[in-house]
Amino acid sequence: MSVVAGDPCFDQLKASAPFREKYRRALGVRPDQKIIVVSSTWGRGSILASDESDMDVLRRSLAELPADEYRVLAAVHCNAWYGHGAWQLQTWLAPLTEHGLLLPVPDTETWKAALLAADGILGDHGSLTMYGIALGIPTVLGTFAESKIAPESPMARLGKTLPRLSAHRPFLSQIEEAAKAQRDSAELDQLRATVTSRPGESAVLLRRLFYDLLQLPEPATPARSRLVPVPTTVPVGHSSPVQRPAYVSVAAGGGSVTVRRYPAPLQRRTMERHLAGTHLVADIDDPDALWPRSADVLLLPLGRPRHLAEAVNREDVAARYPGCALLTVEEPEDGCTALLIKDGVRLRARWRGKRPSWTSAAIAASVIHDHVMSTAGSPGALCVQVTIGAGAEPGLLVVDAL
Repeated sequence: MSVVAGDPCFDQLKASAPFREKYRRALGVRPDQKIIVVSSTWGRGSILASDESDMDVLRRSLAELPADEYRVLAAVHCNAWYGHGAWQLQTWLAPLTEHGLLLPVPDTETWKAALLAADGILGDHGSLTMYGIALGIPTVLGTFAESKIAPESPMARLGKTLPRLSAHRPFLSQIEEAAKAQRDSAELDQLRATVTSRPGESAVLLRRLFYDLLQLPEPATPARSRLVPVPTTVPVGHSSPVQRPAYVSVAAGGGSVTVRRYPAPLQRRTMERHLAGTHLVADIDDPDALWPRSADVLLLPLGRPRHLAEAVNREDVAARYPGCALLTVEEPEDGCTALLIKDGVRLRARWRGKRPSWTSAAIAASVIHDHVMSTAGSPGALCVQVTIGAGAEPGLLVVDAL
């Protein structure tokens, strides 16, 4: 006997879609941020397969997206978790969770909440990719195993329709292009209709079937899809006591500057075009000495007084950290004091007025560095609106010479 009973998972997602903002808040996504879900099914050909080129897809999503504007969550099929073991999977992905990758464990429904919160999907031939398309989420295929898909099936059509991630173009522009192209796609509209022939009816049809098989009367209460639970914890990775190194760009325009930061250890500097014109910012106590020795801007966070003498002796700083142009000491309320290593000039940065939640001493330090590099002679005072990207509330930063 066969029964057409709809798709309970898709019905649950559709019923929960109006509560998108609740899921976003629960995942720690700010209103000015976007979240990209990287969906990996199990087995060969998936995004998290053992092939190095496939693993690079997930690295690129973190490396190329501005860290303050985007969150990235990996929705990994439970078969991969249980096939390899949680310790092994978390160990493999530790270099990425250290730099912000959200990795929910498989015994929760966080992946569903993430799908409802998502602004884009980087997918493969797994069912989550099809659910994302059905929900209208812009999608790019990071990989797609045609050999594992039934010919002429809806999933095979999806593989022929969606764009493939190019290794030769920036990821951000590809997901933005997908969003524009897929917004009014008639082909995708037709594909969405193939997800289920009985949308919204699975709870009714399945309960009726089960009670008929048991030869019992159905309950009087209506059958309905259960809403996706709101995550109670944000799936965070390793939290470091030092500021992680980042390549930072500062772009001026329209009387303001936009700061974008990219996790430095995930970059392949010779290949990443989004790093043009960036400077390197690192914590002076980073355990990997490569970063502070190479950094253009060294950060001395609040509460480490043993380093304060270095802020005075710039010759010592120059000898120990040959790449350093600016040493910055964090101050309360996300401000900082900066020492120019070249000529000993000191500058102080303060956030004025209402401070957005994203403000930090590190961002203020990058604005000072750009100000110094773009000023002929001794840098003067500066008052500028700073933002971290489209949609973010600007903050007013005032820089004065000491």
